[in-house]
Amino acid sequence: MREMEFKMEIKYAHIVPGAEVEVEESQLQGGLVVYYTIIPAIAMSGNFPRIEALKDFHGRVREVRPGNGGAYFVIVEFDE
Repeated sequence: MREMEFKMEIKYAHIVPGAEVEVEESQLQGGLVVYYTIIPAIAMSGNFPRIEALKDFHGRVREVRPGNGGAYFVIVEFDE
């Protein structure tokens, strides 16, 4: 099991613990760095080195918690 944190600027009613989500991978620096977006552009992860890239793009929301400045943090679990 792998967990990843995503930052969400708007609270969406369907992003709740237990919800299933799909993510898409994007690349930076010629593919050396990757980041993930909960589809459709709901929340974004931080950047990760290519060696730490996800193998499974389907996950389940474990937690949604408020952050500073009105943003929310979504913790998603991936089976890896």
